[in-house]
Amino acid sequence: MMKHYLLRSTAPIIAVCAMAVCAQEVWTAKPYSQWSKKEAESVLNNSPWASKQELRLQFDKHSQKAAGSYSGISSAAANQAQTEVTTDIPVDFQFTLRLRSALPVRQALVRMKQLDTDLEKLSQKELSAFDAQVKGLLECPACEGNYVVTLSSKSSNSPGADAVYSTFKGGRLADLQRFIYLANERGEQRPLVHFVAPKAPGEEAIFFFPRLNDKGAPLLTPESKELLINLSDKQVNSVTNFKFDVSRLVSNGKVEF
Repeated sequence: MMKHYLLRSTAPIIAVCAMAVCAQEVWTAKPYSQWSKKEAESVLNNSPWASKQELRLQFDKHSQKAAGSYSGISSAAANQAQTEVTTDIPVDFQFTLRLRSALPVRQALVRMKQLDTDLEKLSQKELSAFDAQVKGLLECPACEGNYVVTLSSKSSNSPGADAVYSTFKGGRLADLQRFIYLANERGEQRPLVHFVAPKAPGEEAIFFFPRLNDKGAPLLTPESKELLINLSDKQVNSVTNFKFDVSRLVSNGKVEF
């Protein structure tokens, strides 16, 4: 896992009220199959189920073997010599965390696929495969027993850089379980039980947490106040933590997540 430390953190980016109201009207006023691309994007980026943080990260110094020789030492010793190198410029990143198991998020993802695909050009076999894919995304069998969240990042001053990919591409579940968890305002937690690493820059990292504890109780209820998603290793500080107001996640008397 690539280590880097946090130079500064800004407050979470808050969507303007008008956009939030607009997004809310989308998922309550009409079926997702009627959403425009702009409306689906609003659910994914400016709804109660999405949170953004801006961070400036400086990658840790790392050692590399020096090339060439040094005056006064043997070539063998020179080959073993190491020097510290580091990124010259801190990189600004915007991290986006989504509550993937929330139905509106899944509906928005399905709608984006529908709008980005020319269904009329698909063969019957291709259409059947597409329908199966969006059905699986919408129904999300894993969401029945798990809270699922996704994390992505992009850089404003270094296009192509992806801190999520750099940090989690080689992540091992046992290592991540040491510090990644969900918690409510009472300190109750849910451990990380499954993890899907991004396979390429631009892809999301996906995290799974059990809904119920050993007594069969969910982490969140309509009476809950706060959801904390802890992603920060105190020694690594690769990303920040995220907090959600649970009252904004309640729909039709239940927590939609």
